[in-house]
Amino acid sequence: MKWMDRVWALLVLAAAAVLGALLCGHIVDAKQAQTALLLVATTALLVLAGTLVWIGKQLQDILRRLKEQEYTSLLPNEEKNKALPFYPQLWDAVMNQVDMAKESDAAEEYERQAALQALQSQINPHFLYNTLECIRGQALMDGNTSVADMLEALGNFFRYSISRRENVVTLADEINNIRSYMLIQNYRFLNRYQFELEFLEDEEPLLGCYVPKLTLQPIVENALIHGFQNQKSGCVTLTVDASDSMLMLTVSDDGEGMDAAVLEELNRKIQSRQTLLRKPASHGNGIALQNVNRRIMMLYGRSYGLHAYSTPGRGTDVEIILPRITKAKVTP
Repeated sequence: MKWMDRVWALLVLAAAAVLGALLCGHIVDAKQAQTALLLVATTALLVLAGTLVWIGKQLQDILRRLKEQEYTSLLPNEEKNKALPFYPQLWDAVMNQVDMAKESDAAEEYERQAALQALQSQINPHFLYNTLECIRGQALMDGNTSVADMLEALGNFFRYSISRRENVVTLADEINNIRSYMLIQNYRFLNRYQFELEFLEDEEPLLGCYVPKLTLQPIVENALIHGFQNQKSGCVTLTVDASDSMLMLTVSDDGEGMDAAVLEELNRKIQSRQTLLRKPASHGNGIALQNVNRRIMMLYGRSYGLHAYSTPGRGTDVEIILPRITKAKVTP
């Protein structure tokens, strides 16, 4: 039995002794009875006050140790019982608040790093667009329409990627960006890739749904890099489906696929809460997908995000679950 249980057991025994004495006639005077009961009640209040003071000191010690990073949410049960032996649920409540605070701090740090990275990598977009347009104009004058088309796609892609005027865009904007990206890649790799689009519901209203900007391109790029690295050609398919409250996007490739162990590790990376901010062009498998997943969860909550499915020799599917939003909610 815990020590607090013993203290309260003694109080109950004392009260029972007083009542027994009253019943047996040992305390015959009303004043004596009142004094005895008052003594028991006072003792109980003193014990209760002492307990509350002890609880406060324990909580202060926990907060101090948390600040010094001596505790984590993964402490063994004996440590929890040592910290708050009388009320383990209070420990769990404290640690839940700590986990939420850590997650909030990680999100703020992620946003800070993203802003810093954007400032470090930003160039004058107008200079880039104007230069590409000049080269495209020269290509048209020389009758080289294929180069002109590629430069137009490249300009559109850069304009879409670099522009920071909005954080959410329509699905139609995302699909147009994918078309520009695939055109550039096919110019580089001699029409090695195909892109197909399939709508399982009415196309028109779904194209107007809002999604986080640059959700699809990192996933498509990941498919080209890792799915087709040992193949001469491949096809990427975007399947769009929806319910009344959700928008489901699936990026599929007919590439090499992966076995269960590699797939499990990929999904672990995607769902990891550790901040691993990298450039979207990073070729580390899973990093681009993790960044996309983190952005989605930061915008909409943990009910939304990415999950990968794969079969060796048959390809990989990356499923994206988003809320169905038909009116833009632009975040600063």
